[in-house]
Amino acid sequence: MTEEEYDVGVNDLEDARKAIRDSQSSADRLIRASRELEHIVYGVSNEESSLAATEYDIVDARTSLEQHKLYRAKRSVKRAEKALSSVESDVVELRRNIAMLNRLLKEKTLTEAELEIILRRLRNATGAAELGDVGYASGEVEQLIGDLVVDSAVALNPFLFRNFWMGVDTRWPAGGESGVMIVRICNDGTRPIPEMRLAPPTPDGWQCAPSSIDLPILRPGDVVLIRFEVKPGLRFGLDEIPLSRKLAIQTGYEVSAGQVSVTIRVQNRSMETVRDLLLQPWMPPGYKSEVLPLVEKLSPDEIGVVIMPLVIDMGDGGGSVA
Repeated sequence: MTEEEYDVGVNDLEDARKAIRDSQSSADRLIRASRELEHIVYGVSNEESSLAATEYDIVDARTSLEQHKLYRAKRSVKRAEKALSSVESDVVELRRNIAMLNRLLKEKTLTEAELEIILRRLRNATGAAELGDVGYASGEVEQLIGDLVVDSAVALNPFLFRNFWMGVDTRWPAGGESGVMIVRICNDGTRPIPEMRLAPPTPDGWQCAPSSIDLPILRPGDVVLIRFEVKPGLRFGLDEIPLSRKLAIQTGYEVSAGQVSVTIRVQNRSMETVRDLLLQPWMPPGYKSEVLPLVEKLSPDEIGVVIMPLVIDMGDGGGSVA
């Protein structure tokens, strides 16, 4: 080993040690940021927050009833209901934004400057939530997410952090075992969608070719059409007609920065009435549906349209309407 080779090895070792120290420092900052998130939730449920502020109206209503002042009691109850409704909406929005921020912190590599911004903004949101201003706290977290995502070239979950429309239509040629799935994606937002790899939105167990496709950057207004060959995982006998052949189903996903609405159009293409049809669309990663729509009856050639919101899957923490 020459002297020059030895010097390079020492420098590499020192660079590695420095990278480890920097990584540990960043990890510590993220842990503190996570604790700040927990404080936000604590602030929302704190006894001194606006959730408890309605207690005054309830007590006033009870006192008015005891004094037979019915009109004043009714007015106090209405004030309490209005306040609770507003706070409930703000809490749901705050929980949704917290879930999105948690996922963003896991998927995105952050710089030191971004970590400092996160800490500062979360402290602001925490203080607002503890004082009862849940709406401001939610807006602060939402704006923080927007600032971290803007112009990001990282392959983040597009359903959580991008704006676009996606349509899925599957067609089954007569006499064949395989079908054709057509996926349309339109960037109807104001910012480009970075390059990403798209896997076909098919049920588990289905075979699909190709298994995935790399999409280019989608600029505002761009539309891309992708064609997949699909084959169901179950095999049917010659005398059996799978339900997918009896129905024509088109599904549209309206995505707006974490809020996902699914529109399902189903048409009965068979000559018999279909009853008790439970519709279960493909779920984007990180989402779930609290309730699946049930079509009780669909006559031949009849068309049914169902709109259902999806919720962000927050695990044990509950769900928030997306």
